[in-house]
Amino acid sequence: MFNINHVAISVTNVEKSIEFYKKFGFKEFKSWKAEDESIKINMLKLNNTVLEIFCYKEYTDLPETAKATVTDLPILGTKHFALGVQNIEQAKEFVLQNSICESVDIKIGRLGKSYFFINDPDGILVEIIEND
Repeated sequence: MFNINHVAISVTNVEKSIEFYKKFGFKEFKSWKAEDESIKINMLKLNNTVLEIFCYKEYTDLPETAKATVTDLPILGTKHFALGVQNIEQAKEFVLQNSICESVDIKIGRLGKSYFFINDPDGILVEIIEND
C-alpha cells in the first residue's frame, strides 16, 4: 500500500548540490522558485527514488554534530539517506576517482552489510551501502 515517495534535504547552493548528486545518476525533472527568490525547490530522480532539494535564501547552518555518524546517530531525528550499490569496492573507487571525498573507510555494519559514509557539499551524510 505504501512506498517511499521522496527524501528532502536543504542546501546552501542548489546548483552545486545538483551537480554533486548527478554524479550518482540523479536527473533533475522538476523545479520551482518563489517570485521573491526566498526559496528554490528542485526535484531529482534516481530510478524510483526522488530527492527534493530545498534552497532557502536565508538558512541556518547544519550543526557540526550532524556531519559525522559518531555524533549524529545518538541524536533523535532523521539521520541520513543511503544509496545502494552492487559492489562496495567499485563504489569506493568511484567516489575517490571523482574527487567526491579524499578517503573511504569501508565498514561492516551491525546487520552484516558493507557500507561507508560521505558528506555532500553541505556536510549532509550520505551512506553508500552494498545491496543484498
